[in-house]
Amino acid sequence: MKLNRRDFLKGSLVLGGAAAVAGLAGCQTSASSGAQTAASASAQLPAGTTAEDFENSVVELEPISDFADEKTYDIVVVGAGTAGVPAVCAALEEGATVACLQKAPTCQANGNGSSGVILEESNEIGKLQYKQAWRKAGGYRMNPDLLDLFVEHSGETNMWILKNAEESGIAYPSASATKTDYDDGSFCTAVLKSVPKPQNHTHLMQALADSAAKNGAEFFYGMPAVQLVMEDGKVTGVIGKDSNGYTKFNANMAVILAAGDYQNNESLVKRYSPDIVRFGRKQAERTGDGILLGMTAGGAMTPVNHAKTMHDMDAAPMLMTKPIFMALDENGERFMNEDIPMESWDLALNRRPLSVEDPGRFFRIYDNAYADKYKPTVPIETLENSIPGFKDNPQGVYPELIDTHRADTLDELAEELGIPADALKKSVEKWNKYCETGVDEEFGVEKSKLKPIDTPPYWGTRQWIRCSAINSGVKINGNCQVLNDKDEVIPGLYSVGSGAGDICGGLEWNLAQGGLCCGSYMTMGRYAAIHAVTGDMKPSKPVSYDEAKHYWAK
Repeated sequence: MKLNRRDFLKGSLVLGGAAAVAGLAGCQTSASSGAQTAASASAQLPAGTTAEDFENSVVELEPISDFADEKTYDIVVVGAGTAGVPAVCAALEEGATVACLQKAPTCQANGNGSSGVILEESNEIGKLQYKQAWRKAGGYRMNPDLLDLFVEHSGETNMWILKNAEESGIAYPSASATKTDYDDGSFCTAVLKSVPKPQNHTHLMQALADSAAKNGAEFFYGMPAVQLVMEDGKVTGVIGKDSNGYTKFNANMAVILAAGDYQNNESLVKRYSPDIVRFGRKQAERTGDGILLGMTAGGAMTPVNHAKTMHDMDAAPMLMTKPIFMALDENGERFMNEDIPMESWDLALNRRPLSVEDPGRFFRIYDNAYADKYKPTVPIETLENSIPGFKDNPQGVYPELIDTHRADTLDELAEELGIPADALKKSVEKWNKYCETGVDEEFGVEKSKLKPIDTPPYWGTRQWIRCSAINSGVKINGNCQVLNDKDEVIPGLYSVGSGAGDICGGLEWNLAQGGLCCGSYMTMGRYAAIHAVTGDMKPSKPVSYDEAKHYWAK
């Protein structure tokens, strides 16, 4: 298939080739010479990218014009995850025809919990207070438009997800409301919903996707999106690739990018999120494909810093990450002030010597009286679920990731953890001395936070901090439309999920009020689709408070 005017414009705009467009305006270029011009222009990379970025991605820069098939829909979604599947479902609900291109053979989603602000159980000043609490937690760097999107629409999205999940056969067994009362008498209520481990949002999104497919949405698994199609400055489609070749997916209304973050694209990581270079990654195949597609269309990358999710809530229950337990390195020695929240552990861990292969691996030591000393609401019976091999069917955990150990003596605990016993005992002895004197002579942990390790059996958790997500990508507005470097909308193109915008903006993804991460992804997906189809942010079939409140009023 030869290049036509539309394909030529697609190539020049994708490649940022202003000269190519000027050349087209100045003369009538033949198809063959146009192909040559577009190919030569391919050496010009989109602003903010390098050749290595694309070597680590499925996105292709050379103009594609030979297609094995061509299909047309109203909405084409790239990515079947925490944001992409809600986009598919919402577009379908609004009466659009929908296709979803997914690189993986199944849905792939982040997390297992999300939240939403219930407007009917909040007041206006309370919403402002709630937003300010998030701004504070995010180092005052949060994107106000995306924070507004979350606060105003996450509650309805939350209720819509709960209802659709139940109709799809996966009902959330855990949906609880937390009302925050502020000093001025205002209040705000958020509902946190979660899928119980060992399931996660992948199971939920697959169920929702299967339901959407039955209602007419078409999913193309194993079909990565490799290039956008543009005409006269508007995104009009996506090119997918599988074993049969290239398929052109025309989009009458819009393309919605929901292809995830860039944690597995080392070139992008080194440039945009260098703090995580030394750490492991929890996800696979997150190579920034949607972000790079958006940038080929002229989308601008959000400014650094890019908020990163660096967690380990799997080796032990999440609530066990809150106490200030003694932390040791692989040599059985303390290396940091332990008075730091889990979401910021990586900032201290990254200061470990470069000789340490994976700085995210370390040990936290405590004793059997932890409940009395630190008051975490994790009974021993629950913590035992995190001991590998202790229970035949441990509940609420990912069995392959649990890594908590218990032993009658410190020598036995050291053997369980794989650290030198003499060093462990010496560290415990020094720690207990600091607890007795009230003075931490090594790192200065406050007196009130020093608790002795003196009640056997002894416990140790082998933590493994890795990157779960990088929560930044191409710039978007409050409707999730992709913006160029002049903050102008790129027509026909939306971006949602972890590769979209910078709702947090800070160094770390903060857990202060909980559930913002996946809650914002789902909200972006739902309302981007609504806006793409209707031009507004009002769903035609909103889920009402009265039909949904029973989910958390149990």
